[in-house]
Amino acid sequence: MFALIGALALLAQAQQLGASLYISPLTENPRALSNFTVTIKADSLGEPVNAVRGVLTFPRDRLEIIGISKIGSILNLWVEEPRFSNVDGTLKFQGGVPNPGFMGSGGTVLHVIFRAKSAGATSLIWKEGEVLANDGKGTNILTGLQNLDFFVDEAFAAQAPEKASPAWWQNPLIIINLILLAIIFLIGVVFLEKTILNYHDRHSHHESHDDGDQHT
Repeated sequence: MFALIGALALLAQAQQLGASLYISPLTENPRALSNFTVTIKADSLGEPVNAVRGVLTFPRDRLEIIGISKIGSILNLWVEEPRFSNVDGTLKFQGGVPNPGFMGSGGTVLHVIFRAKSAGATSLIWKEGEVLANDGKGTNILTGLQNLDFFVDEAFAAQAPEKASPAWWQNPLIIINLILLAIIFLIGVVFLEKTILNYHDRHSHHESHDDGDQHT
């Protein structure tokens, strides 16, 4: 009995001191047709680690990866550059940490930028994972792979289309301006006509006066 209790205690201690690979929970549900970022993290509280490898799967009908960022990663020696396939719904990576390795909690491994294609329940599921100790043997001390379940909300309602601009004849300002232009044009025509008539009358009167002088 005591041996069994001791064995369970040792197992619990080993799990507590082991390493874990997980996805940081989202602060809010993403929406369909929008982008969001998840962060892959690692914990190693018992001993330093010098390598992390993982294969993450995602639903192809619900999500697609549009980018990966290594900014702030604890890994800087990439044995296998992060790569993904939206056809297969997979993300793969394998990187290392120089001496003395990483030991602590919440160490950033990768930032993954997803685009939500449709609404509904969604999961990011680990297919494979390793966290290797910096012990000269490459011992896999991974004791926990934590998946992430979340929900993709419906997309925002599409914005109402902008109303088409009214035709020019439906714009009162344009109509008023056209009327004013027409009035000005008519006034100009009348003024021009009077000017022409006055000129013609003066010219005719002058000719008549000249003819009278000649007869005299």
